[in-house]
Amino acid sequence: MPPPLNKLDNEKNETPLDSGFENLHKDHKNNRLYNTLKKACFLGAIVHILFIFFFLSIGSLWLSVVNILSVLIWLFALYQNQRGRYLLTTLTATFEVIVHAVLATHFLGLGMGFHYFLWPTAALIMISNLFSTRKSIVMGFAIILLFGGLIVYAEDITYQYAFPAISHYVLMTNILFAAISLVIVMISSRSKNIKNEKRLYEVSNKDPLTGCFNRHFVYELMKQNYSERRSLKSLDYTLVLADIDNFKEINALIGHIAGDGVIKAVSAYLQTAVRETDIVARWGGEQFLIILMNIEPENSQALIEKIRSNIRYQIITEGLRDRVTTLSFGVAKVKENELFEDTIKRADLSMYKAKKLGKDCIVNAE
Repeated sequence: MPPPLNKLDNEKNETPLDSGFENLHKDHKNNRLYNTLKKACFLGAIVHILFIFFFLSIGSLWLSVVNILSVLIWLFALYQNQRGRYLLTTLTATFEVIVHAVLATHFLGLGMGFHYFLWPTAALIMISNLFSTRKSIVMGFAIILLFGGLIVYAEDITYQYAFPAISHYVLMTNILFAAISLVIVMISSRSKNIKNEKRLYEVSNKDPLTGCFNRHFVYELMKQNYSERRSLKSLDYTLVLADIDNFKEINALIGHIAGDGVIKAVSAYLQTAVRETDIVARWGGEQFLIILMNIEPENSQALIEKIRSNIRYQIITEGLRDRVTTLSFGVAKVKENELFEDTIKRADLSMYKAKKLGKDCIVNAE
């Protein structure tokens, strides 16, 4: 049973839509990007703190100083991210990785593999939506060319610091972390694409008020089914158009917002009342289309009658306690070689006949 509509209105007023962002800066338009950059900047600062002690231990004072500056740069990037300046944050982080890779390779050579961090940086730039496609490609390839240039430049540079035996371990560690960073970037991009595809699917195929399918989805589905009917001769369905009775009066009595609540409640009940193989779509306004797939006429009649007789007990709305919510039904079973548009017309005519017969009833098309 849905909660009273006045309670829902109160909850809506008490919980603003942007309450989930109350702890973020006002410029945080993209929560996912904010959190990703925040983690990257924090880890970047921690890693370079460790590098300070590592380079001191091998006797490279210059690289220790460089990493002190690197920590400050990552903290600056973290601050800019907190301010919602994602483009500046990304450029700052990219600058730090490039400079660090070049200097570490210049002092230590290729043996420790610091230049491998250029690959995940190039990937991050290429998939970032902060730049135009052309700029992302140019910047990404520039970083990859820099990687190749470092290999040519540093091929004769030999490691001249303490503990030369650890160079192989450092190389493997850097390759591993660079690979992990690259994987994280690619998985993040893949996850983003999946979410975007799902969002686009929801927007194009789902009704925003009720969450059930919309007209566009139904037409595309039935068009595909009809084109495949030659090979699927057993395809069979029954269309049911259901219309909420006296809906204009409902809106007049309790208002349009509460009226929307009635539509949502009816939609929720219809989706639970049909079989898993059936489809419920909002056809427009207070009308719903139910597609009963491969069902015998007597079974479809029993199912629709069950919905008709039970819905009055399912929809309880504040302000309408002395009235019940009922539906009028028009039913049309598809004929052989009949177009979907023709079947829906027969169901529509039957539904209007049900209205004229006094509502709260079922009329089958001829």
